[in-house]
Amino acid sequence: MKKLLSLIFIFSTFHLLAQKSLLLLKTGSSIKPDIEKVARDYYDHFDNIKGEKISESESTIEYQSKIIPAGSLESTITQIKSLHNVYSWQTTLLKTDDYEKAVEKYKQIFHQLNGSNFKIQENQSWKFEGLYDTPDDARSFASSILEPNVSDKVFQRLKIEIALNYNMPNWTVKVMVYEKENDADIRPSEKTGSF
Repeated sequence: MKKLLSLIFIFSTFHLLAQKSLLLLKTGSSIKPDIEKVARDYYDHFDNIKGEKISESESTIEYQSKIIPAGSLESTITQIKSLHNVYSWQTTLLKTDDYEKAVEKYKQIFHQLNGSNFKIQENQSWKFEGLYDTPDDARSFASSILEPNVSDKVFQRLKIEIALNYNMPNWTVKVMVYEKENDADIRPSEKTGSF
């Protein structure tokens, strides 16, 4: 009887451990902590996460990122040289010829990040939200942009974008962190007629 109970206990333990391992494999680890670190460093021009210079042209400098989310194929920082240097961070999470697999990854990353709170400035927590751009295999891209729920227009420029793109023969899933002016703020005014 003791042997039978011991055997049942051992079997149950292994069974539970196996189920837990499968669950971890299915869900994977969250990308949120890494994206939070990247977003927090944005206003310092990614100085704390900027690695070695990869390449430089007349208009851009590309750096390796020190933050590489688990499972990423690559993570880089791009500096656009201009009067006001502009920076962006991006990571490639998946390249595959399997459309369904790419859509699933895109959707998974969106759900991990949409509605998340990130500690950005002076331990202030900002909630990033956006609309889900539903992929369609008739289009070669889908892009969901998350914006911080803050009132200050300067801070509203920070964006987190989850993108699904088709570049023959692969579908690519990326996450990007960058600054973008609101379209209404950069369009010519109809009232003044200025351009």
